[in-house]
Amino acid sequence: MKEIREINHSEYASFCSLANGAFLGLNADQWLQGHIEETPSESLYGLFKGNDLVAGMRTFLFEMNLNQTTIPVGGVGMLAVDLLHKKEGNAYRLINYFYELHKSKGHHLVMLYPFNVAFYKRMGFGMGAQVYQCYVSPSSFQKFSGKEHLKHLNDEDKELILDCYNRVYQKTHGMTKRFPTERELNRPFHFGKVVGFKQDGKVLGYVLYEGKGKDLYIHELFFETREAIEELSTFLYQQADQFKRIIINSSNDDLIHFVRSPESGLNTMLDTAPSVDNKHMVNLGVGVMYRVIDCKGLLMELYEKKHRFGSASLTIKFDIKDDLQDDESKNFTVTYSHGEIQHFHEETVDTVVQMDISEFSSMIMGAVTFRSLYKWGKAEISNPACVNQINDLFHTHERPVCTKAF
Repeated sequence: MKEIREINHSEYASFCSLANGAFLGLNADQWLQGHIEETPSESLYGLFKGNDLVAGMRTFLFEMNLNQTTIPVGGVGMLAVDLLHKKEGNAYRLINYFYELHKSKGHHLVMLYPFNVAFYKRMGFGMGAQVYQCYVSPSSFQKFSGKEHLKHLNDEDKELILDCYNRVYQKTHGMTKRFPTERELNRPFHFGKVVGFKQDGKVLGYVLYEGKGKDLYIHELFFETREAIEELSTFLYQQADQFKRIIINSSNDDLIHFVRSPESGLNTMLDTAPSVDNKHMVNLGVGVMYRVIDCKGLLMELYEKKHRFGSASLTIKFDIKDDLQDDESKNFTVTYSHGEIQHFHEETVDTVVQMDISEFSSMIMGAVTFRSLYKWGKAEISNPACVNQINDLFHTHERPVCTKAF
């Protein structure tokens, strides 16, 4: 008989051993216990067979900006299974427990970084934030008139750095809030050095960087004003004498439009007729995936928080297919008036929309448009004349941005 329960203090070593075996180089035994004990929003859960830990996971609770509305979002990471107990459905059981755990707390959305996209698609997760990895020459950054506001930031500035990040979070769809714990305040300085734009006692932008040989890795780049990014760009431009290229990850492709040339210098593009000699710019990776665990509950939460959905007016009956959690929250009717939810009563509808939970999750996060889902046959609609209206309801001005590693 197996049971799932929260891992207690005496069992941390067993979980760390399990996690280290699954994720090479993690070294969880060197840091995880202190981190969990100091961070009330994180927990460890294990699947036990008797007294033996056969699988485990680390869970999180975040505050996320969903298109200018703050909602609680669950996260899961370090999902690990003992080598002797693979292919027994243990990961599946833990993920289902994770769903029920957050549903019981009134949370409606969860996210994770996938170790296998196909597995998590089957578990109902949809594609979310993308990761653009850019490789550009420092001289590709623009040189502006000066950098008089730039300073080397240190321990005395850590709260100002956090404040800058959280102001960006408040304006950016998909980002999660950071809290002033000692670990969070000190975190930037564990990864490298920080140069920031300081003005009137505030940090209005900063770059967290680390040099490795001829490569300059940018771990974080946030800014609030054009003046801040102009001075930070000048700083990066002036590193051309020491570094051959700058490597930076981003959740969008804004950077390729900002630099003089986004070419990476990598020869990895294949010629396919009729296009030839396409220059490589970025590597594109899978970021976080999202999963709505209570569709009606999420829309009701957004309704209560006066969230605005575009400007369309219509009544939709949603029929969401969810093989793992087929409940009443996946089949409901909602009426919108000028982008605002009015009620969830059953009445004559303008259209019926059918799709899988993974596609619904991606759509609600703005990772894909309804129009695209319909075009590619991933969503069905009883009245095709409503496609553009539904597209308007769930369109976001930017794709989700996730800068939280977990």
